[in-house]
Amino acid sequence: MTWISESAAALLDAVGATSTVVLAAFAAISARNLLLLVLEDAAPLLRLVRGLFTVALIGLTTAYAMFAQPRLALDGPALAIGAGIAVAILLITFFRLSYGADRPRRPARRVAGGLAKTALLVGLLLIALLTLMTAGFLELSEDRPILLVDVTGRTRPGAIEWSPPNQPPQTANLLAHQVLFRSPEGERVAEAWIFGDEVAVKGRVLRLAPWLQAAGLRNLYELQFAHNGYGTAARQATLPSQAIELPPTGPLAVHPWWRGLQRRLLGQLQEGTAESSWVRAVTVESTYFPLVDAQGDPMRAVHRVVITPGGLSSS
Repeated sequence: MTWISESAAALLDAVGATSTVVLAAFAAISARNLLLLVLEDAAPLLRLVRGLFTVALIGLTTAYAMFAQPRLALDGPALAIGAGIAVAILLITFFRLSYGADRPRRPARRVAGGLAKTALLVGLLLIALLTLMTAGFLELSEDRPILLVDVTGRTRPGAIEWSPPNQPPQTANLLAHQVLFRSPEGERVAEAWIFGDEVAVKGRVLRLAPWLQAAGLRNLYELQFAHNGYGTAARQATLPSQAIELPPTGPLAVHPWWRGLQRRLLGQLQEGTAESSWVRAVTVESTYFPLVDAQGDPMRAVHRVVITPGGLSSS
């Protein structure tokens, strides 16, 4: 599978280089039309049409820059080619403003020039769409780590009181396992001592439509808490449950002032309560990570929680 990963990486590099060239061309064409709008004399109707077209071009360039920014190649041949294209377009524009304004152009040449510009713009649009879709589809299969669950193997006993369903309160000495929650870079986010056989992470994901993800946008998430689990249904039914709140983590984490408003907004998008073809909020949890091995002994392992197009997963 190594050659597949290498091929995908090479394709993403090519997409990044192409995106840089396309963005430079869009920016230069936008600047050209803005210069002609400001400096070149034209009939009022033509100026209006040119103004609307210029505004549309600037908006298109800005939108493409936002979507393509994560994968732009800002060094090497791509940057040189993009700069060369931009300089060439601007030089031709300055030549037209300086020397070509008084030269009448034949209708046939005007039509040919208009067709050539239209073909160039349509070609750039098609290439831009292809780069966004290619990079988006490649990134859909890429694991994006958002949390490390570090099961240290350290334990300590503790007296726990709990009330099983339809039974009197109970007390028992249970073994707690140390679990460190870290950022993908290794920084400690939280620490917990967890009873049981396994641990999972629960959160909320703002799941985007596949066509938005293919364009390069990614699901947004917020990790909320971790909770314990047991290896058998009998242990799950009789032993205590435990939940540990995690510090606000992820793009959906907001200041406490705004959590009430966010909760109401996301509630409208919660799966099963609202229909949306663009975005939907879902509550999901990762798979369970074992705290003990097959013999019941404490184990040492580091697991990754990753976000996928469908929600949370692990590796």
